[in-house]
Amino acid sequence: MKKNLIFAAGLMLFGLTSLVLAKPNEAQLKQIAEGIVKSLNSGDYDQRQSFLKKHYINADSTSAIERWQSHLERFSQDLGKVTIHSIDVSNPAQLQLLIKSTNSRSISMWNNLVVHMDSERPEKFFSLGLHPGQDPTVVLPDRPLTTEEIRNYLSDYIDEMVSRDAFSGTVSLTKDGKPFFNGAYGKANLRWGIDNKLNTKFNLGSMNKMFTGVAICQLVSQGKLSFDDLIIEHLPDYANKKVAGKVTVHHLLTHTSGMGSYWEAMASTDWTKLRSVKDYADLAVNDSLEFEPGERFSYSNSGPLVLGLIIEAISGLDYHDYIRKYVTGPAGMTNTDCYHVDDVIPNLAQGYYWDDDANALRSNIFAHSARGSAAGGGFSTVEDLQRFASALYDGTLLPADMLEIYTTGKVDFGPGDRYAYLISDAIWEGHRTVGHNGGAPGINADLKIFTDIGFTVTAMSNVDQAANAITTYAARLITHKRPVPN
Repeated sequence: MKKNLIFAAGLMLFGLTSLVLAKPNEAQLKQIAEGIVKSLNSGDYDQRQSFLKKHYINADSTSAIERWQSHLERFSQDLGKVTIHSIDVSNPAQLQLLIKSTNSRSISMWNNLVVHMDSERPEKFFSLGLHPGQDPTVVLPDRPLTTEEIRNYLSDYIDEMVSRDAFSGTVSLTKDGKPFFNGAYGKANLRWGIDNKLNTKFNLGSMNKMFTGVAICQLVSQGKLSFDDLIIEHLPDYANKKVAGKVTVHHLLTHTSGMGSYWEAMASTDWTKLRSVKDYADLAVNDSLEFEPGERFSYSNSGPLVLGLIIEAISGLDYHDYIRKYVTGPAGMTNTDCYHVDDVIPNLAQGYYWDDDANALRSNIFAHSARGSAAGGGFSTVEDLQRFASALYDGTLLPADMLEIYTTGKVDFGPGDRYAYLISDAIWEGHRTVGHNGGAPGINADLKIFTDIGFTVTAMSNVDQAANAITTYAARLITHKRPVPN
């Protein structure tokens, strides 16, 4: 029911690991950590402003300060008053606070507040991250957990969330392709009291991007496309010649194109008529680049739409038909598609989000698109996402050499996190995970494929951020004390 809790600014700075880190004072670091919590709890604009002016790296930027003002205000609204359980300053580049929320609507009552400090100015932070934390009263054994233990701990965690109406959705865990945890919780439709089931279809958000990435890699494997090709080589009629002549397929796949998002333009148009990839792509076609292609990573929702147009131009198929024929179809994903919002689709969940202004729960029917696209917004089930994971790694969708290219990270976007070709390539406690998540008001889904230890985790929800909380906790259980393969 919560809006996005994870904010990150200046992510390109994660690559500065080669710089010599100035040795900060531990007492000073703890003071900064405590100052952030004081700012959250104060609810006072001037107090937050004073803290940001002193400790935020881009304090000279009025727009950046205002952005972090809104971030801290949102954190405060979501968490309520928080108390600090512990502060870990062992890594001066990344402070870790375990905090407890007092807001029963918070997705997780325990959260890790991560403070990313600047490498040259140790008194300055450049990013904050809020992630579900471990209840300190839950003590895990000093060894890897069995699948039965993972199931039991995860079940307790989900039950606690459900008891606070913090989770509604489905969860699936497999080991070596065999399910050992499947669960459905809450309501697919509150108005009619319809329960969620394992085959309930939930909105994917940005997870559709993975399918777009697979499609592009298939065309490259067939010699019909190159990652270095410019947009204009396949879309000679693309209206923005300056963009088409600079941006490559690689840029579009890695969010390094400099393109932004079509969301603002969609908000000012009749979004109910946007049904094709071209409909969405046209909203941003005249936008200028925010930076030179290849200069840095900046998450873009407009870029994948152009890839959708390229798929259509090369294949001669409508984007949605291509995905059904060559991606979801071969993978056996019979409950996955970009459904029209006004189609009558069985077992499809309605999304819900908490409206702080009205202090009420709202349906998200007016908060997303009329149909999904190459950038996101389709629907799927946890069972179908497990099928997608299997089809990726059994050779159904891509040959082994192209699978490696598709899933290998190309650009950094967080500590231990790299972005590949519209799919993430991350390290979790030494173990590699491949996947993607998606979220918007009333929408949250996540897929984590642990490529080295055979676990796959997926969760889908019709409330905000709840799926991410569950996959994060599941990942913690899976990797607990588990040796990293050589």
